[in-house]
Amino acid sequence: MYENITKNKLKTAFIMIGFLLFISAVGYAVGMYVDLQYGISRGYSFIFMVFALILAVILSFASYFNSDRIVLRMSKAIPMSRGKNPGIYYMVEGLSIAAGIPMPKIYVIGDKGINAFATGRNPENSVIVLTEGIIDNLNDSELKGVIAHELSHIKNYDILLGTIVGIMVGTITIISNIILRSFIFRGGKRRSNKSGGGILSLILLAFGLILIILSPIVATIIKLAINRSREFLADANGALITRYPAGLSNALRKIASCSEVEAANNATAHLFIANPYGKKSKVVFKNLFNTHPPVEERIKRLDEMALGVGVNN
Repeated sequence: MYENITKNKLKTAFIMIGFLLFISAVGYAVGMYVDLQYGISRGYSFIFMVFALILAVILSFASYFNSDRIVLRMSKAIPMSRGKNPGIYYMVEGLSIAAGIPMPKIYVIGDKGINAFATGRNPENSVIVLTEGIIDNLNDSELKGVIAHELSHIKNYDILLGTIVGIMVGTITIISNIILRSFIFRGGKRRSNKSGGGILSLILLAFGLILIILSPIVATIIKLAINRSREFLADANGALITRYPAGLSNALRKIASCSEVEAANNATAHLFIANPYGKKSKVVFKNLFNTHPPVEERIKRLDEMALGVGVNN
């Protein structure tokens, strides 16, 4: 358990460093493009790189300290009222004590899809988000299984890693889209370039454009840096917290049939307990690029832990 927490903290540090380096490279590529395209002094490459690095540092710190608020806003989640849902509050409180962590805040997404996720930078600043669909369609034992799963993510610091990756993926995607649109609209207005000649300059320009075009793919690779095994680990730890593996197993069966959440996007999809695009996903090779392990495999492992007790086939 503690070894996994340490690994996730190290992964977070490496991803943040990688993000800084990648954004700096994109900034340098943009500056290089401006230099070669308009015949301006080569100093612009360095200026753009420095600007991109400063921007990346600001975004990294902002994502660390404000990641939960950003994700909640993106997901259109609102605080849950204790008076309206006392049963869920007591459920989360009791399971948090069993898990040995502070009770997280509880938010709700007004969506009929059956799904949930956790976010925040540490157990002291964490949030569990439930959809209305999961509250309405799961019984107590199933809901306890889901909540225990999310508490395991919080305890293992998976939420820090997942949330920061989500913010960075969104940032890289936005930057690449802005740059590409700028190049498309200005592509036909090229000026004569006296200093941009030579094969080396063309190679550097091509490399810069490729780097910018591949930004969304690199963002996806960063997102996949969150090992799928963390879901299996959270399933197992959640089952240990509730002492009832069948609860989460039965919950996953229901979730698999209706996990779609309209508010989900590419930056937050990996945070959910199951793929929020559901069976309607039209992504090519979605199993290859899915951060979630197959639900069938997760259910199989939980059923084996339960030894068939309480399992709904």
